[in-house]
This record gives sequence, structure tokens and C-alpha cells, in this order.
Amino acid sequence: MKLIKSTVHDDFFRLIIITSLVCGLEFCTASAFTFIPPMLLKAGISESSMTWIMGCGPLLGFLLCPGIGHSSDHCRSPLGKRRPFILGFCLAIIFCLILIPQSEAIGEIFQAPSIGIGLLVVTCILFDFAAQACFNPCESLIYDVCKGTSQESSCFYVYSFMTSFGGCLGYLITATDWTQTFLSNYIQGQEKSTFIVILLFFSITLCCTLISANEKVSTMNDYLDGQLRLDDIHNNCNYLFPIEIFKSIFSSISKSVRTIITMPFVLRRLTLAECCSWSAIMTFNIFFTDFVGQTIYMGDPNADEFSEERLRYDQGIRAGSYGLLLHCVVGALYAPLIKPLINRFGVHLTFSFGMLVFALSMLVIYVSRSIIIVNIMASLSGLGMASLTSIPYTLVMVYHANREIYFVDNHKIQTYGIGTILGILDSTYFASQILSSLVMGYIMLIFKSTLSYIVTSFVLAICSICFINRIVINGHQLNGLIRNGK
Repeated sequence: MKLIKSTVHDDFFRLIIITSLVCGLEFCTASAFTFIPPMLLKAGISESSMTWIMGCGPLLGFLLCPGIGHSSDHCRSPLGKRRPFILGFCLAIIFCLILIPQSEAIGEIFQAPSIGIGLLVVTCILFDFAAQACFNPCESLIYDVCKGTSQESSCFYVYSFMTSFGGCLGYLITATDWTQTFLSNYIQGQEKSTFIVILLFFSITLCCTLISANEKVSTMNDYLDGQLRLDDIHNNCNYLFPIEIFKSIFSSISKSVRTIITMPFVLRRLTLAECCSWSAIMTFNIFFTDFVGQTIYMGDPNADEFSEERLRYDQGIRAGSYGLLLHCVVGALYAPLIKPLINRFGVHLTFSFGMLVFALSMLVIYVSRSIIIVNIMASLSGLGMASLTSIPYTLVMVYHANREIYFVDNHKIQTYGIGTILGILDSTYFASQILSSLVMGYIMLIFKSTLSYIVTSFVLAICSICFINRIVINGHQLNGLIRNGK
């Protein structure tokens, strides 16, 4: 009995180490994206243009994510199937983390501010794409490692916990005032100091995952889930150079689009619910600190650097970061409870409850001007995030394990690996960001108020609840829908 408990404990600890990069990625995106919108605004880019820029990275992810998953399914690198892609994306992230805070200084070196602004925009877009696309091979790696083990049924609840925990650390870093520290005095600036801390922590988590995830190296005789075809061999990646990996990914854009368009019925319903849910949460996460800085603290990001309005705005950014920190803390605490709640109340009710709490939180934030109440509501919105980062992935595992049942309307996709299926799911995550950016761009042009961020999040959350209750959760429900012609 002690041996069994020890084995389970060791497997769980190994899963924590393997998912450490997920924690690092969320830490990276949470902390960096707290500063990126204000940095773009401070550089002189308008609010509406900023939302369009924030949509470029997700557009790349939407087009490429299924191709990334498909390529990793067929990869036969000495490092395994997933780690070459993880390494390539992480190198791009590190490159951007170095350049983003230095873009203004580079423009000054060339005595051309436009060069600095252009470099900031390009690196922000690349960072956005690489940081979020990297989740796909990470998710596939978690599935590969946990398949057939005692952790298979709960691995994505650990994934949800680690993403929330990473967000906690990220927002804690951004909520800290680094202006009075030795690091800030040496590096000159809150933003530059924060990006150094982000880079160091991210590099540590990357090393932990790459070292601990001992993937099985595929050979020419191996089959992807028993069905790797010889005509797919050209997709294999026997090289580690990121440029070659990206060339392979870009060549599969057309296949990605076809895969998204022809996805099975059950995935269409799941991705529609996920798209609305992610649109609501991403609108909140990306623009919340800007909302607090301008609406709650009455600051102005375009004011002179040491003016009262600018100082109030920067203070609001830090205060908003505490709200996002609490958002992730509550998400991390709620994640372990999701599986028992699903066993008790079912997927539909548990998922809907998380998004309903999120919607009600947005409603209270809209009417309140107290930073304490606003941050309490921001913390409760973490229930929606925890549900969204665990339940859809768990359902996809069920779909893929029984793909002859759930993918009955698409026999071709039955031959695809988990990376491709997760790529379809992740493409909706990117689509949600595109939708948020497009919608917010137009809404900001019309209303010119950061309150529109909160209203949009509320409306999208209500829509998501409607679609959540249409998700297929078992074969019996699917057969009933097929018989009724739905």
C-alpha cells in the first residue's frame, strides 16, 4: 500500500514539474500583458489601434495552431515530438522579452522614434503569438505523459491549477512597485526591471520541463495512435532549427484552415462555447488594468511622464494587477474542486456556474467605483477562468479516446493525433482574442470609454452560458441529437 501511494505521489510530483512551463508561460503572459497595452499607449499609439495590434498575434495563432499540432504529432526529432516546438517558441519568447523593454532605447540610438515604435509593435505581436501558441505542444506533452497512467483523468485539472498559479506569480510581480528597488535603480525603470524578472523565471521553468519530460522518440516504424500513414512522412521534423520548424508550420496553413472548417459536430459545439467564454475572459484580462487606471483612478496614459494624471494611471495599473492576482488565486483554489463538482452536478451546470459568477462580477465592476469592491469582483471572476482551462481539455481527451463514437461524422479526423485535436480547440482561443480585438476596436471608436471593456465581457459571458448548455458530454446525448437531425 505504501508503495502504491509513493508511486502516485511521485507521478503527481513529476506532473507538476512537467507542467512547470505552463506555469512559466502564464506567468510570462500575465505579467507582460499587464505592461504591453500601457506601453503601446505611452508610445503614442491610439486606444483603437492598440486593440487591433493585440489582435494580430491571435490571428497568426488561429491560422497556424492546428498545423502546429499536426506537425508535432508527426515529429521524429531526437528530442521527441513536442519538445522541438516548445524550444522553438520559447526562444522566440526570450528574444521578445529582451527587445520589448529596450525598443524605445533602440529608437533613440538610431535617432528615429518610429523605429522604436515599429520594433515594439512587431515584438509584441511575435511575443503574443509565440507565448500562446506554445501552449499547444505543452498540452499535447501533458497528454502524452499522462496517457495510461493514474494521472490521466486529472492531468488537466493540474494544468488549470498551474496556469492559475503562474498568473498569481505574474500579477504579483506587476503589482509590486519596483521603482524604489536596487534592480530598478540599476536598470532604470519599473517595466525593464519587471521584464528581467519575467525572463529569469521563464527560463527556469523552460529548463524544468525540457529536462523532466522524457518523451519517447518515434522511429520510422512507429504509428501515430496506430494510424501514421506513409504519405505524412514529409511532415516529420528531424531538425531542431526554429526557422525550419516555422517553415513547416507555415506550409500547413491551408491544412489548418480545412481542419477547422471540417471539424466534427461535437467539436463545433465545444469550440463555440469556448470561443465566447475566452472572448469574455480575455477582454477582461487584457484591458482590466487599463480600465482601472483610467476609470477608477482617473488617470491618463498619454499625459506627461511625471504629471499627476500619469502617476494616477500608473498607480491604477498596479492596483488593477492586484485584482488580476486575486483572480488567479481564486482560480488556483477552485481548480481542484472542479472534478468533484462535475461528479456531483455534471459538466453543464459546473461550467455554467463558473461563467455565471464571472458575468455577475462584471456587472458589479461596471457599477462600482471602489477599488476594493472592483478587485473582490475581479477575484471571483477566477471561477470562470479555472473552469475554462480544465473542462474543455478534459472533454477533448474523452472525445479523442472514443473518437470512433464522437467523430463519427468525420472519419478523416479519427486518424489524427491529440496535437491536432488540441490545435482545433486552441484555434478557438485565438479566434476569441481576434473577436475581442475587433469588437473592442470598433466599440472604443464609438464610445471612447474603458467601461466598454467591462460591458463587452459581461455580454460575451452571458452568450457563453447559452452555448455551454449545448456541449455534447456523452455518446447517448450525441445519438439523440443525430436522430433528431441536429
